[in-house]
Amino acid sequence: MSEDQFDESKFSQLLEWIYEVDQVTDPEARSRLVGQLKSMPQDIVDKMYNDYGKSFLSSAGGAMGAAAGVAVGGPVGGIVGGVVGKKTAGKLVTNNGPFKSELGPSAVGAYPHLHRVGDLIFVSGIGPRKPVTNEIPGGPIKDENGNPLDYDIKAQTRLVIENIRIILEEYGSSLENVVDVYSMLVDMDRDFAGYNEVYAEYFSEILPSRTTCSVLALPTPIAVELKVIAKA
Repeated sequence: MSEDQFDESKFSQLLEWIYEVDQVTDPEARSRLVGQLKSMPQDIVDKMYNDYGKSFLSSAGGAMGAAAGVAVGGPVGGIVGGVVGKKTAGKLVTNNGPFKSELGPSAVGAYPHLHRVGDLIFVSGIGPRKPVTNEIPGGPIKDENGNPLDYDIKAQTRLVIENIRIILEEYGSSLENVVDVYSMLVDMDRDFAGYNEVYAEYFSEILPSRTTCSVLALPTPIAVELKVIAKA
């Protein structure tokens, strides 16, 4: 679209809505604004990102980040997150390179949550630790002295996949875009059936390719870890 065709009034309106979303607390008012944001033409949104980029996400108090699905948080995130993001999040994260999630579990080493190369997203190995608390659902597999403990492989597997979902969706992708899964189990004989059951709940229709390997141990006292490749 040429400059003389661009609707500056709509661009100004988008700016106003973004700031307003960050201030409004009434659910009905927020829903109305979300609908307005969603209806905004793509060229208007494109100009927003081209002109303001990531710096604007911070200066707008996180509202635009929530709307773009890349920095969802607080009361705004739950309502606005993913709305504009479905058509614009990629605008912010199309560059190749690493991405560190603010919503997923913290990394246990010097690596990002994912690394994008072209149209593919390579997600690092993700375990069943809750974001923020690092709690392991179903319990750890051993105590501080290395003594084995009973644990729930289904609960661990479920959180692994949910963590991957959080990271992909924060980036602007989804579980539906996963094309390959590499799974690691500490106790294949004990845990394969339970892991496989939960896995099927998420991937039986998506059907990515999969490799499941037995490993001697994982860096923390967990029973399962998955790494995936997804389409951007």
